[in-house]
Order: sequence, then structure tokens, then C-alpha cells
Amino acid sequence: MTQSDIEQRQTALMRAFGRHGVSRCAIMASTFRSGSTWIGRIMDRHGLTGMKHERMRQVAAQDHADSRLDAVLSMQPGPVFATRLMWAQRNRLAHMLRLPRLQSSAFAAQFPDAAWLWLRRRDVYAQGISYWRAKVSGRWHALSASDDAEPQIPYDFAAIDLCVRDLVLQDRLWEDFFALAGIAPLTVWYEEFLADRTLLDGYMRHFGLVLHETESDMKILGDALSRDYRDRYLDEVFRRSKGLDDAGKAG
Repeated sequence: MTQSDIEQRQTALMRAFGRHGVSRCAIMASTFRSGSTWIGRIMDRHGLTGMKHERMRQVAAQDHADSRLDAVLSMQPGPVFATRLMWAQRNRLAHMLRLPRLQSSAFAAQFPDAAWLWLRRRDVYAQGISYWRAKVSGRWHALSASDDAEPQIPYDFAAIDLCVRDLVLQDRLWEDFFALAGIAPLTVWYEEFLADRTLLDGYMRHFGLVLHETESDMKILGDALSRDYRDRYLDEVFRRSKGLDDAGKAG
């Protein structure tokens, strides 16, 4: 690939937005099982069309940029591009655009007049349990009307621990990206939104929209088994941590 080809690739998203008449972006940056689908569907229903989807999910690092991006943007046309964006999707998109970590500002500049929302979850242990159960069972979401019980999955410390660590890493990578790109996103914690549904009012007003009904049509999937496994996981982490090296402690 020539330098000219690389430069063309690096502006492919910006040019795609221009071709499709997109002048503003609403981007929810998040990690898996953070409540992004639950909240995104509320925002989508109130006018941020596309926020219930991960619209960059099908982008692969080796894709031909123009054709793939045109396909993504043509699915829901309009001047505002709204999407949920998981870290893995942001990373694949950056690789497709040939924009490495230190060019995070150039990556951010691809999105015209972007308002970044960073949805996070304080209880990463519960999030990790949820992520692990979804990966194993294949059941990622359920509508509120569904009365199906959650699949009962045998406890697996190693698999849960891997999910927790993966989510922590992805959250730190989002933090690194925002710092490098000079972005100050609106940070909303999932648990706090459940207690105060007005936390997104300012973000929605930025697009001339109002949240007037904040109940989601999605079921919150946490149950007694998840809570039990969370305690069991933390008990095991506590037991395993008794041999931690404190050599760094002043003696």
C-alpha cells in the first residue's frame, strides 16, 4: 500500500459521512454488559435513531473501507449518525482506517461534530458475571415481556476472571483513547442512571430531543444466581490473594 493509499484510507470514514450527508454524530462508547443496549433503546425511541444498534459491529480490520462504510451508513440515512460503540469495534475500525493508538485524535476527527457519551458500570464484578453468562449461554438480551428464566450455568472461576479482566482492560483503553484524543465525554454510570433517569437529559437536548419516558423494553437480566456467583468469585479472589507479594512496601 502506497503512502497515498494510506492517506486515503485514513480519511475514509470522514469522506463516507460526507457522501451520506452526516453532519453530527452521537456516539455511546462502552463495554459489553454495561447496560448500553438497555439505555440505547430508550434513546433510540426518543429520536436518536441508531443508538440501539452497534452499527460498526460488522466492520472488520481487513475490509475495503469505502464499500463497508457505505453499507453501514446507508442502512439508516440522516444527518445524525448515532451508534453504540464497543471497544473491540472501535479498535477494528481504527485498524481498517490505518490509524494507530497515537493517532487517536485523527480517529476522533473522522466523526463530524461528535458528542461522546461514555457509559460505564461501577460494579465490574457483576458486569463480568453477566458477560460470562451471556457468552456461554448465547442469551444476550430479553424483552421485558419475556418470562423465560435465565440459563443455569455451572460456576467457572477462570472463565469469569478472564471476563472481568477483559472488561477492566477495555474500560482503561477507552480512558486512554479519550485522553489521547483530547475528548471530555459525558460519563454516565449505569447504576446511577437507574436511580436518576435525568442524567441523559443534557445529552439529548444537545440534539434537540427530550426523554419523556425512560422505561426500557428490555429486561434487566441480573438474578439471584448472578449475585451468588459474584460473592463466590470475590471470595475466591480473596483467598487467592493471600500470597500477593508486598515487596514494594517500605520495610
